[in-house]
Amino acid sequence: MATKPGNRKLVVLGLLCVVGATFAITATLEITSLRGEIDQWTSQQADIVAEVVGESLNGVTADLEAVAAFVEQTNPTASQFDEFVDRIDGTASAVGVGYLTELDAADIDTHIATERQRQGDDYQLFAIDDMAEPVPVARTDRTAFYPVQYFALGSPIRSAIADDPDIAQVGPGLDAGYDPVWRTEIARALEVDGATFSGFTSLQLEFVTLDRVFFASVPVAANRDNSRGLVVAMMVEQLILPELDRTVLEEVVWEAIPPGSEAARVVGPNARTFPMDLPGTTWTLAIAPTDETLAELKGTPWWITASIATTLALLVALAAWLLLDRRSENQRTARFRQLAEDKDRFLASVSHELRTPLTVVSGLAYELRDQPEHLTADERGGLMDLLVEQTDELSGIVEDLLVAARSDIRKVAVHSQEVDLLELAEQVMESTGVHGTTRGEPGRAMADPQRVRQILRNLLTNARRYGGPEVRIDFADGADWTEISVADNGAGVPVEKRQSIFESYESAHAPTSDVRSVGLGLYISRNLARAMGGNLEYAYDGVWSHFRLRLPSAVGTRTQASLTRVPSGAVGD
Repeated sequence: MATKPGNRKLVVLGLLCVVGATFAITATLEITSLRGEIDQWTSQQADIVAEVVGESLNGVTADLEAVAAFVEQTNPTASQFDEFVDRIDGTASAVGVGYLTELDAADIDTHIATERQRQGDDYQLFAIDDMAEPVPVARTDRTAFYPVQYFALGSPIRSAIADDPDIAQVGPGLDAGYDPVWRTEIARALEVDGATFSGFTSLQLEFVTLDRVFFASVPVAANRDNSRGLVVAMMVEQLILPELDRTVLEEVVWEAIPPGSEAARVVGPNARTFPMDLPGTTWTLAIAPTDETLAELKGTPWWITASIATTLALLVALAAWLLLDRRSENQRTARFRQLAEDKDRFLASVSHELRTPLTVVSGLAYELRDQPEHLTADERGGLMDLLVEQTDELSGIVEDLLVAARSDIRKVAVHSQEVDLLELAEQVMESTGVHGTTRGEPGRAMADPQRVRQILRNLLTNARRYGGPEVRIDFADGADWTEISVADNGAGVPVEKRQSIFESYESAHAPTSDVRSVGLGLYISRNLARAMGGNLEYAYDGVWSHFRLRLPSAVGTRTQASLTRVPSGAVGD
């Protein structure tokens, strides 16, 4: 039967509507898909760049921590400082590494007189003026000064300025706080407990003009003159360009942006920004595909688009099933992504946790081997004590990892005996360097002393990293239990995380706020406590955070054993 003209028009109109709708949906999907493809591709490249740049900068902080430990223990000469920095290759990606101290304005004249006796009458405390010339430091309206004591020139620029006689001007005597911006950054760095990075600024010297300058720093404990110190690596953005895969460098443009700064080169609709967590701060990574790469991403073959448009109508029947299946697929994808992120965070955390003490141990061991004649007996003893401390730290980290690797951590072997909790606490405080006041009457527990020390090491280390300035050790006893509590006056754990902190790879802090935090310490500690017949709990009283380790009392155990051994009829004799 022939189709009626009216029906034919309806069919044609319906087909036109289907074709129009198909092409409209295809166009929308193409635009959305392309945008998603660009975003996904850019995110993948950002992960590569951020990982290598972050590793480079974390390597700088590890070197600075080793230099800070060396300065604190040895009070070296300028040549010894240079030799140590060269030995650990500490200037590989820096303009230079220096050590400066903080002096009150009232102590400047004494400092200059002392340095002239030590270095010669030409010594002066100087700044650099707008013409890149050294000039005496202006002392008006200044309460503190920051003279450079030592400065090891960076290996990347030594050859470029090897013949310039003015290079000595960046050495001892320069007041690093002559510039208000640098002065503010240095004062902030001295208040931070650990490594930190500054924002960008510029530096004008006679031999070169440096733009986008920043510094990484690690504070040094008060020296023999009770003045605070800072080990600083002067950095330039261009020098942190890592040896990335050449294809990646050709396909993207990127820049690292510290807090308070904005992107200068990577801008436009295809630019994306990602947080890049570094010790003591969070930078922003701006990244975008190059014009050539963007053209390739957009260059989808025409026949693929035509195939999508042609087959889209056939796929409508599958839409209902796809909608039902999408939720479970998204859940699986989210789980896999979370597992990948957990793995990456764990590997990065363990890498940095091990690298920092290893760098200190390696640098100090070389110093003891190669320069024994330059060290006094006290200095050698100090270095050996630091080596023992760092070795104990490494042993503790490895022990945590070995325990966490057990198929069932709750079945880990424990060997209980009568132990003095105060004695164990004093041993751990001595090995970790975290000391706190004690309260209450220390008890004796039936427990494995090695496992108790492992738990206390985790609790005291957490208190130092995340707690307040004061740490306290409390003791308490019950009928058949005894308790030791590590407390600090910090902000406390958020209410919603007070149970999850005892799970593996969980932390009360942001996942990347501290790269050194593996997220295993509390998980291992609670399970070890339960394996010994006790428990580990957290409480916050509004001022103090308490991690309470409760263990079976040795006194209660002895009493129970005595009662079970009383012979029949002995009572009442």
